[in-house]
Amino acid sequence: MKRIFVPLLGETGDRMALDTAGRLAGPSGGHVDAVLLRRDPRDVLPIVGEGFGAAMVDEIMAAAETPAKDQEAAAQATFDAWVADSGAEVGDRTAVDRLTASLETQVGPVPGLERAPSRLADVTVCARGGKDGNPDRAALIETAVMDSGRPVVLASEGDAGTIGSNVVVAWNGSAEAARAVSMSMPLLQRAQRVTVVTVDDGDVSADPQAMTQTLRMNGIAADGVTAVLDRAGVAATLEAEAARQGADLLLIGAYSHSRVREFVLGGVTDDALTEGSVAMMLAR
Repeated sequence: MKRIFVPLLGETGDRMALDTAGRLAGPSGGHVDAVLLRRDPRDVLPIVGEGFGAAMVDEIMAAAETPAKDQEAAAQATFDAWVADSGAEVGDRTAVDRLTASLETQVGPVPGLERAPSRLADVTVCARGGKDGNPDRAALIETAVMDSGRPVVLASEGDAGTIGSNVVVAWNGSAEAARAVSMSMPLLQRAQRVTVVTVDDGDVSADPQAMTQTLRMNGIAADGVTAVLDRAGVAATLEAEAARQGADLLLIGAYSHSRVREFVLGGVTDDALTEGSVAMMLAR
């Protein structure tokens, strides 16, 4: 994975995503494309409506520009601090033997701005949205997962010093889980340990050993485990098993149930977007 896209919002969470991206790219030398996604202050004007004079519109625009400038300053400070700590070189995207990085600002709709850069990257890295966090972060994560055609890694507060050396693969036999494995094969092949985990929820009949055999045929040292469903749900069961295995990355096929069912009942993917102590890779 040579090109890693990290969407920034100029807030808490940006540094966590950059740290994870650096760990992901570092071993092979890669480039971190950090992009601040900023709403256009003019987007507030349709909300204002008619009946406002030019002077009042100017005041509204000036008030909207202030937090935008603060957002840019915060993102720049976070990026600069991360560069200093990680040793990344700012600039050259063509380097193949060292960690490089760049920062730019894109102005427009959020979510939406992340679609183009996420499709160019090998992987997108985001901080989790948090149930009470900025709704823009959760929305852009979901857009990246659903529309980029690339895997998305969710950073976590509990990240270890490595990522991808000890991987738990969530396997339920779905097409999404199969694509997640296929899209992540380069990462799995460089992992020191891979554990395929199937959660026995009374509905899934997949055999983790069957996927283990496929991975072994691809030169991956893998073991299979069936985990008993925890009352807290499938996501919590997977998290607990990942912790038990000492994993630094949990791979999940996103939205393996219908989107309507996920919306009405909730699901593994929706839980993963906001919770978790282990870095998680989502692919579909």
